[in-house]
Amino acid sequence: MRNTIINTRDGKRALHSKQTQERQATTLNSTDAMAMVEHGSEVSLNVTTPVGTKFITTSTFIGCHTNHTALIEVPNISDEDLKFYFQEGFWITVKAYSQRGEGAVIPFRAQLQHRLSDPYPILILSLPSTMQVYQLRKEVRYEVNLQAYAHIDDYRVECELRDVSRSGCRFVTNPMSRPLQVDDKVLLELVVPKTNLVFAPIGGRICNLQKSTHYARYGVEFDEAGKENAKSLLSHLKFDGTKLSLKL
Repeated sequence: MRNTIINTRDGKRALHSKQTQERQATTLNSTDAMAMVEHGSEVSLNVTTPVGTKFITTSTFIGCHTNHTALIEVPNISDEDLKFYFQEGFWITVKAYSQRGEGAVIPFRAQLQHRLSDPYPILILSLPSTMQVYQLRKEVRYEVNLQAYAHIDDYRVECELRDVSRSGCRFVTNPMSRPLQVDDKVLLELVVPKTNLVFAPIGGRICNLQKSTHYARYGVEFDEAGKENAKSLLSHLKFDGTKLSLKL
């Protein structure tokens, strides 16, 4: 869990720097926008107190309620910080992410309506009527379920590719395996049992990560050789009605 306390001036500068890197937004109603966010995915929470102190942390998106609210797990922070920064009525800037298609970041401002502790610790946040959705990638990533090994230096771990494009992919590992880090160089070796298909390993750099109860999820940006090898992989995929699978 990442927690940061910053002053208002620094917060505005960081937010402006991030926004300049994002693409032009598409306006969607909040129902359609939040439908793009996977349940159990990580969200960032940026709280500003009435005196201007900012507190930034992360938590897990649970889902949306029909009464136009979002349900988010209470972040794993100290009781002192929780009571001070997460008071009912405070405004929170939430940043959610969609991994579908081109990928998107969905920031929105919400008011903390309730902070529940029993039977489960949950934050209940208001939802705006519309949201700005910022595309993250230049191209579509296609959903797949391909078994592979991820190599980082001398370490190897079983993984599963969940989506792939010409320039990047997303893979998941068992949450009990050794955690990988952003900027780690990774080589992905596809496992294609009972066939004669052999694919050159796809190399790249880990550019983002998210963790949940069931798996650790990593985003990879391919290097130049990896992009060429990804083209070969994509040429051997076909649509099976729900996702892309290998032509066997």
